[in-house]
Amino acid sequence: MKVAFLKPPIGGILGLEMLTFVEPLGLECVAGALEPDGHECLIVDMRIDGESVGMDKCIRFEPAIVGLQCNFTTERNRTMVLARRVREVLPDVFIVVGGHDAARDPAWFSNPVVDCVVVGDGEVIIPALVDAVERGGSLAEVPGIAVNGATGQQHTMPAPNRGPLDELPMPARHLIKDYASEYYINFRKPLALLETARGCPYRCNFCSVWKFHEKTFREKSCERVIQELEQIDAPNVFIVDDIFWLNPRRGLEMAQQLKASGIRKYYTVQTRTDIIVRHPELIEAWAECGDLAIFLGVESVSDEGLMAVNKNNSADNNVRAIKILKDLGVGFTCNFIVDPGWERADFTKLREWIDRNTAYNSGFSVLTPLPGTDLWDSAKGNVTTHDWEMFDLIHTVLPTRLPLEEFYDEYAKLWDWSLQVRYKHRGKAKTYVQMLGALATGKVSFSAIRNGMNIAKVFSDPKTFLEAHKNQSPPSAEMPEASVPIVATVAAGASGRTVAAGAAPAGPASAQADKKSTVEAGAGPAVSA
Repeated sequence: MKVAFLKPPIGGILGLEMLTFVEPLGLECVAGALEPDGHECLIVDMRIDGESVGMDKCIRFEPAIVGLQCNFTTERNRTMVLARRVREVLPDVFIVVGGHDAARDPAWFSNPVVDCVVVGDGEVIIPALVDAVERGGSLAEVPGIAVNGATGQQHTMPAPNRGPLDELPMPARHLIKDYASEYYINFRKPLALLETARGCPYRCNFCSVWKFHEKTFREKSCERVIQELEQIDAPNVFIVDDIFWLNPRRGLEMAQQLKASGIRKYYTVQTRTDIIVRHPELIEAWAECGDLAIFLGVESVSDEGLMAVNKNNSADNNVRAIKILKDLGVGFTCNFIVDPGWERADFTKLREWIDRNTAYNSGFSVLTPLPGTDLWDSAKGNVTTHDWEMFDLIHTVLPTRLPLEEFYDEYAKLWDWSLQVRYKHRGKAKTYVQMLGALATGKVSFSAIRNGMNIAKVFSDPKTFLEAHKNQSPPSAEMPEASVPIVATVAAGASGRTVAAGAAPAGPASAQADKKSTVEAGAGPAVSA
């Protein structure tokens, strides 16, 4: 059976996806699970092709099933617009929506234009779904999906218990070979994604990853990781694990095997500051495996701020980790959460901390209650809009203590301040010489540098953020057009197929994400030195 996977076109108020533009690894993983069974797969990245060219590719492929990926809250409306377009030109095709956001809030996608939503690990659920569609079986027998019908949405039985990651098929990276040269992060291009683990044992209230994976944490063996790296041609690798080096012994073993393999890349990873403080030997070991840049979810400069988001870390660890990385000469990017309830003094305190710790590679996320998080459960009654494009972590969707204009004035100053701190401690000339050197050696592209510099300028202007509030939709605009309420039974799929109603509760909300969670949480355009 032919299955086409579509990544919706680029969008967003400021086009932030262009700052961190990565491959649809989730789609590659699902396709990798289908191809061994003889199914023919196609991946169309409409962020590169555009909708017109992308749809032409899809139509020529003549798929029986079309899968749409919605990883982030900001992609919701784009996904539904694309679903309607697919239904218009391919009326008999079976349409399934998956991805991080769809899995954590399948009810939002309760819409007749979509046949079903995947709410479990795609590599496990999609093969069973494709088999059911191919033989005309009952969708109610497929675990881990929410079926949309003429009368509403119905969940099937829970998804199977998650097995070892080593048992999953290899990603079908060959399906994105025509796009591979276009992906990048922090000016580094081309870029490939690598997953070595899934889940997170921590309980940050702004994050839904631990809920998706039901508080589990699973790892791939070092041998499997090396095997996947051997298939990657790109010189830059972004390891998408939400917390790298969570298992220090495994981290050291992986570094040893990586060195022995002779594979050297520019690695970007995400980890916690307390891990760095407890195990600086991990940084030393990985620095010998190639170039290394680390994304740090610092979140707050005070213990009170860390407790407020349930970070389970200390402000002292944040300072100590940065010193360790500086001493070892390893580049890092800090991310901070900006609370809409801040006063001017809070912004001043953060700016002083950045200067004092020379943390000029920094990004700033406005605290945003995303569906599927504890924060959403406690704050959803206070959100000021359901314009999902504004849930991009650089706009506030909660009331601000300061007048909105003053809040964004202070927020814009943070972006400008980090740049000024860079110039202060490293010098403007040295900064530009470094960029020119990277450009000359082909490590970055001119367009990436131009985009990054332009974003730095744009983000320093408060009008950049205020503009979106002029036309924001009220909370009553939450549901997409033609959506229907959830009911207890389902009579038929959106394509008219008869579907048996199932009475089992929803399965676990887990899905393979394209990017680590904190990319959505606002890594921003900071550059790892």
